[in-house]
Amino acid sequence: MPGCVPLLLCLIGLVPIACTPKNKETRMDHPLPAGIDTARTEPGRRGGVFIDSTPGEPSTFNPLVSEDATSSGFIGLFLDSLVRNNAVTQEVEPGLATRWDIAPDNKTFTFHLRPGVLWSDGHPFSADDVVFTFQAIYDSRYPNRAAFDLSVDGKKFTIEKIDDLTVRLTTPEIYAPFLETVGGVGLLPKHELESAFRDGSLLKAWNVSVAQKEPHRLLATGAFRLRSYQPAERIVFEANPHYWRADAQGVRLPYVDYLVTKLVKDANASTLAFATGQTDAEGLSPDNVAWIDRYASRYGFSVFNRGPSPNTGFIWFNQNPGHDSSGKPFVPPHKLAWFTDRRFRQAISHGIDRDGLVRGVLFGRGQPLWGPETPANKKWYNPNVTQYPYNPARSRALLAEAGFTIGSDQKLRDRAGNVVEFTLNTNQENQLRANMATAFKENMRDLGITVNLSFLDFGTLVGKIQDSYDYEAGMLGLTGGGDPAGGISVFSSKGRLHQWYPNQKTPATPWEARIDQLMSDQLHTLDYPTRKKYFDEVQKIMSDETPYIYLVTANAYVGLKDRWKNIRIPPLGSLVWNLDELWTPLLTP
Repeated sequence: MPGCVPLLLCLIGLVPIACTPKNKETRMDHPLPAGIDTARTEPGRRGGVFIDSTPGEPSTFNPLVSEDATSSGFIGLFLDSLVRNNAVTQEVEPGLATRWDIAPDNKTFTFHLRPGVLWSDGHPFSADDVVFTFQAIYDSRYPNRAAFDLSVDGKKFTIEKIDDLTVRLTTPEIYAPFLETVGGVGLLPKHELESAFRDGSLLKAWNVSVAQKEPHRLLATGAFRLRSYQPAERIVFEANPHYWRADAQGVRLPYVDYLVTKLVKDANASTLAFATGQTDAEGLSPDNVAWIDRYASRYGFSVFNRGPSPNTGFIWFNQNPGHDSSGKPFVPPHKLAWFTDRRFRQAISHGIDRDGLVRGVLFGRGQPLWGPETPANKKWYNPNVTQYPYNPARSRALLAEAGFTIGSDQKLRDRAGNVVEFTLNTNQENQLRANMATAFKENMRDLGITVNLSFLDFGTLVGKIQDSYDYEAGMLGLTGGGDPAGGISVFSSKGRLHQWYPNQKTPATPWEARIDQLMSDQLHTLDYPTRKKYFDEVQKIMSDETPYIYLVTANAYVGLKDRWKNIRIPPLGSLVWNLDELWTPLLTP
């Protein structure tokens, strides 16, 4: 929409432009597609800027490379998929496909694509793009997490083009979460990326350098397209003038003109910016809720307590027995012996004062966590997993059983006399996590264990745990709350996100082999109670074997400016999951 960018953005230095160029393409320049999807929400008013922030930098804008939530969140803004998941109803709805047919064998799915949809550069979206996306995912030159997730026992799905607006996907076996998993794959533009696919450079396409220099190359079917990216400062998305959704009055969505995300490594600065009215939405840590609430009426926002977060937090030890290119072990052999001993891991778990973490770090706004799902995921949560209440005496008994002894210097040693000491890595951007790491260090000192803390930027940490394996222990979390299929790469021994020992050729332990079998079994049945039984056992094994030592789950708090309409708060996921439908009658002057 022609006109000046709201003054507020210029004042706080978020958008480096004064006005939209007069010859700039607008949403009114293009007719709505024949296959328009009409939003079932209150019609609104176009205009405005939605401002939020994130503590992490995207590592890529390429979905084949992305393995972190920050990157995936940005990618989801501009790449749409065959279906949409309604975060409120938890139902699958039409996306770039208007409908789909499921054959009686429950293995053959025919998708009918939305007619008239265009990419953000005006090129038609078609079945060729769908086929190309899966061709890229399954190409062995481009290792990616999706190739593993979109398979059954290592067997790929087949995809065929019926005509320009019809594609058929067939699974080798019944794949229970097909629509949610396969239908949710962000689709790639063949006409833009085919040359990179052919010359072998596809994984380098849409990297952060391209996003900075040529943002227009990141083509969109989603509500937004990338306008600019300035690392460590901001990412600016603008409304996609070819977006395929409109309101009941025929106004093309999204209503907002711009989405501006501030890249703020200091979470305290980000929180303060929201509390003083400079941003529209903010995920709030439990320790900040009380003082932020005092500013709510003054700056016109509300704080929502959504109960237990679906996200998990945990500590794990590097159990990878491999070597680097020089032949050096990833983990010193004596430490690998500690880390692979279940008694050692269970002793560590019993030595953590989780109630103390809830009181001291979360200010009472959370609860201990014992397994891979939190109570937020009501459909799949297993409350009957093994628990490890704070019990230093039990820790010491387990350590003694495993051959560890306490010396006269009050330091724990193994049978060979090695002092038990390791370095715990976590990301510096997350203050709550840093506080938990400090408390963990103190808990371990009581057991005679020395823990050295290493606070790294998120990108460096991800490189260590997924590529170089040059670390001893880590503290991170995983987003959760969905179907078990979303955790295949974590639970399966062959998975890239099987963090304690990823990409195993064969299961390293009998219990990992059992999890592999259970995760396969739950995919092959459409019967929910049977799937639940299988996944309950997976959760129980994870708590018994403690490859992840789960910590606490915080209550999820989100702050949002009151001026936004069409807010529909979901039980899980982003509060602004329907950002394309949000509008405000109170535009920034």
